[in-house]
Amino acid sequence: MKLNLAIIVFFSFQLFFLQEKKDTGYIIYQVSVTESFTYNDLIKDDKEYHNKQLYRDSIMNSLELGVAFSDNKSQSFRLKDYSKDSQESKAMYKAKGKADYSYDAKSNVAITSMEYWYKQLAVIVDLKDKWEIDFKKTKTIDGYKCYYAKYLGENVWWDYGSDKPTYAWFTTEIPMPYGPLYFNGLPGLIIEMNVENVRYTAKKISFEDTYENKLQPIDLSKHKQYTDEEFISSREDIKRDAKRIMLGN
Repeated sequence: MKLNLAIIVFFSFQLFFLQEKKDTGYIIYQVSVTESFTYNDLIKDDKEYHNKQLYRDSIMNSLELGVAFSDNKSQSFRLKDYSKDSQESKAMYKAKGKADYSYDAKSNVAITSMEYWYKQLAVIVDLKDKWEIDFKKTKTIDGYKCYYAKYLGENVWWDYGSDKPTYAWFTTEIPMPYGPLYFNGLPGLIIEMNVENVRYTAKKISFEDTYENKLQPIDLSKHKQYTDEEFISSREDIKRDAKRIMLGN
C-alpha cells in the first residue's frame, strides 16, 4: 500500500512538473522581406551607398529573432550578435531586432528599450484594446489553423506614414499571448506577424527551458520612459535634438 502511494505521489509530481514546464519555452521567428524597400533618387544616385543598402536588405532574409517565455512573461533575444558597424548589425537594426522587448501577460503591457538617436529610452505599450480580431478570416500555417488580427496602435519604430495594415496570424491551438517584438496580447501564439514589408514567421516552437536564462529584468534606471503615444508624438523632437548636438548647435 505504501509502495502504491509512493508511485501515485511520484506520478502526480511528474504530471504537475510537466504542466508547469508547458508554460516555459521559446519561439524562433524567421525574418523575411515581403517586397523591396523604396529608396529616393538621392540615395540611388550614390551607387556605392545604394548598393550597401541593397546588400543589407538581402541579409535581412537570413535573420532570426527569439522569444523566451515562462511564468506569464516573455522577452526577446538575438540568436547571434554582430559587430556594431557590420551590415548584419544594420540589417538587424532595420528589422527592429536590436531593441529589447519584454512582456507581462498579467498586466498585458510590453516594454521596448533601445538607443534611439543617441538617447536611451523605454516605451511602455499597453496592449489593451490594441487588436481587432476577425475569426472569420483564417489560414493554415505549418499545420496550425490561424486567425487574422489587425494591430490598431501606431507602430512605435516605423516613423514614416503608410497605408499598409500591421497584422498578425495567431493560433488558439497554442493559447499563449506571445509574439515577436512588442506585439503580444492575442488569445493565442502569433505564428506570423507582418509590419510594413517585413514578416516574422515562427519557424520553431519549443517547450524546453533552453533560453530561460534570457528572461532577465531589463535595467531601465538610465532610460527616459514614454508611453507609446508619448513617444510617437516626441520622435521628431528627439531627432531634432540629436541633430543639433551632432552639429554643435
